[in-house]
Formats: sequence, structure tokens, C-alpha cells
Amino acid sequence: MRQFYRNQLYRSQFAIEHPGTAAVGAAFGAAASAASGEFAGAIPATRRPYDVGWQNATHGNSSHSSVTESATDPRSGAAARGLDPDEDVGKKQMRLEAVLLVAKTPLNTRKLAQLAHLADGTEARTLVRRLNKLYDELGRAVRIEQLAGGYRLMTRSVYAPWLARLGHLPEAIRLSSPMMETLAVVAYRGPVSRADIESVRGVACGELLRQLMDRELIRIAGRSEDLGRPYLYDITKHFMKLFGLPNRDALPRINWEPLQESTDHSPNHPT
Repeated sequence: MRQFYRNQLYRSQFAIEHPGTAAVGAAFGAAASAASGEFAGAIPATRRPYDVGWQNATHGNSSHSSVTESATDPRSGAAARGLDPDEDVGKKQMRLEAVLLVAKTPLNTRKLAQLAHLADGTEARTLVRRLNKLYDELGRAVRIEQLAGGYRLMTRSVYAPWLARLGHLPEAIRLSSPMMETLAVVAYRGPVSRADIESVRGVACGELLRQLMDRELIRIAGRSEDLGRPYLYDITKHFMKLFGLPNRDALPRINWEPLQESTDHSPNHPT
């Protein structure tokens, strides 16, 4: 079982340690499974060396800070908030593109709608699809991808070698095999206690957990209801960004039956 968990992240470890390869950006879903990923090497389209203040920007009526998605007619909702429901779509797309270009982190649809002065999250998603269609038709080097619960403008992996020459790639993160193995257990079983992690690995993991927390790959997600109420560990948004995951459900699927059979027939398994 220890070897199995380690194998789930082995290729991703290679991608993290070798940012000049086609796997730059380490899309975990493509690295640890047979899933294909055109954007396995995607990185943010801009490093953004300065802060232009988009995160704290307000646009027009201050009520836009509480924009929510609604099942009602977006045209009537937009008019009520002082927006022009007949505004040219191209202008909205340009605002949305500008927001994504300078954003430091992935932005959810609600935040995109607020910053780009859109009616709601539904309109933001629609414009994201329109922009991506335009990028594909024009053969652009970028595309908007779902990442860590939000959206971010990303470069295509084929351009990684050129970005490497510019020093525009993320700094390499090197993880040892024990760290990768521990991280995989947390990723697939989290929220999980230290005792459960050590039960899977068969060795003490306290120091490894601390190092993974220092790298912001895992976090304390609460306490268990078990005796002593031990801490529960889970993966972070930084983990999802690093491995190119839109959300936790995008982790590679695992067929647990062969693994369970192997465990049941091991010499050390009680009968």
C-alpha cells in the first residue's frame, strides 16, 4: 500500500523537480493517471511583478461587492444594480480578460462578476466559455482554466521552453519519496489523522507532516471525534494550484479492489 500511494504522485514529483519539461506546472490529474492534459504544463499567463489593486477594487455602485448568482432574469437584475443589460459583449469580455490577466490567484465566478462589472456568476461563466472559444479559434497561447476552485488565465504547456528562458517559471519544489507518499495519503484520504496516516505508511510521520505544512501543501482541517480529538490533515488550495486541479474531485480515480486484495493476501495480514 505504501508503494501504491508513492506511485500516485511519483510523476508529479518529477514534474515539480523539472520545471523545464513539458510537464511544467504539474497537472496532477494527467501526471498520476491516464488522463490527457493539454494544459499539464500551464502556468499563469503573467507573473505580475506589481500590485495593480484589482483585488480591492470597487466598480460603480458599492452594492456590487455582494453580487450573487440568481435564477432570475439577469437583465432585470443588472438593471437594478445600475448595469447596462444591452452593453456590448465584447467590452465585457475585455474587462473579464483584463481581470484574469492581472489576478494573483484563481478567482471564482462571483468575484469575476464583481471585478469585471458583470451581472452575475452565470454571465461570468458564459463569457469565460466565449473567450476560450475565441482563443482556440485564433490559436492563442493562453486559455482560461479552472484551478483550485476558480478560474485563471494560463499559458499552454507547449510554450514552457520559451518561458523557461525568460525565468518565468515557478521555482522548483523538491519532495522526497517519503514526503510524496505522505502527501498522497492525505490527498486521497483527507481529512485524515496522523495516526491513520502512520497506519498506512507504517512509520512515524510527524516531521513529514510539519514539512508539508511549511510548504503549504497540507493544512490542519479540524479535529477528529475520536478519543483525544487528534488533528485532521487535508490538502490546501496551494496543492491544487501546484498540481493543476480545479477541485478535489479531479484527483485521479483509484481502483481500490486490487489494492485491498493485495493487502488481504500479504504475509503480515491477520487471518
